[in-house]
Amino acid sequence: MTGGYSLQGAIARFDLFDIVVKSSIGYRRIAKVRFAADGGIYVFFPGFVRTNGIACKAVLRAGGPITSSLDLTENGKVTSHLVKYSHHADGEAHFSQDGKVFTYIRRKSVPLDSQRGHLFTIQLQKADSFPLMQSARKKQLTLVRPSEEGALKITAWRYSIGDLGVPDNVTASMRPGGIQTPDGKMRQGLFVASPAGTPFDDMVLFLAFEEIPWLNEAKDSQLLFLGAFDTHEQALDHSRDTEFIAFAYPCSDFEQLKQRIGSIDFTGNSLPP
Repeated sequence: MTGGYSLQGAIARFDLFDIVVKSSIGYRRIAKVRFAADGGIYVFFPGFVRTNGIACKAVLRAGGPITSSLDLTENGKVTSHLVKYSHHADGEAHFSQDGKVFTYIRRKSVPLDSQRGHLFTIQLQKADSFPLMQSARKKQLTLVRPSEEGALKITAWRYSIGDLGVPDNVTASMRPGGIQTPDGKMRQGLFVASPAGTPFDDMVLFLAFEEIPWLNEAKDSQLLFLGAFDTHEQALDHSRDTEFIAFAYPCSDFEQLKQRIGSIDFTGNSLPP
């Protein structure tokens, strides 16, 4: 990470905020993030137009091939609801939606008092699939794009404010700045932290944005999420298994997959999968 400027005293502090993309059309809310009272972090996706999806606990086997594709049907279940991601202070992480889905896709990730680095990733395609906001809000982090076409990757990185250095020309946390992440890549993004006096108020969340190639040949609406990773050291150690949880919307062949791998949806008298 680069040095030269301290974020202390300048960083935006929100208990709840929107991740927003702004184009000539207006503001599109991609996600909503909450810093919980116990220090946990919740990520919601209200308003995405495609609600049939698939979620899984993914396992990358030791010594296996390194690939950019992931079979979500393995250890996966379909859902007809947009799920919420929760990463609790003790490291328990899962997808849920109160009264709508069973909290079945879950794992023990890194406790937040020791978690550093990559926290979660969002990939999306076609911002017009997300709700249009009437105006800007006080609690939002905004990325400006020339259009709503194309694919976008948002990675959230979490570090101690005291240990985080940023370039000299960064003067406010809500303006695009940059850090060099442990993979050696210089990333542009926005900074935010929980309100002073709350658990982990000494930690900063850095949201990095980058344009990426189309996610599929159809160039249609897509929303993908990955989180609940192992420690950075374990995730990069190819001699050991590593796990995380992921979801993708929409899900092709939804009804066929529902019959084959099952669903996490509540259905009246249904039992947990």
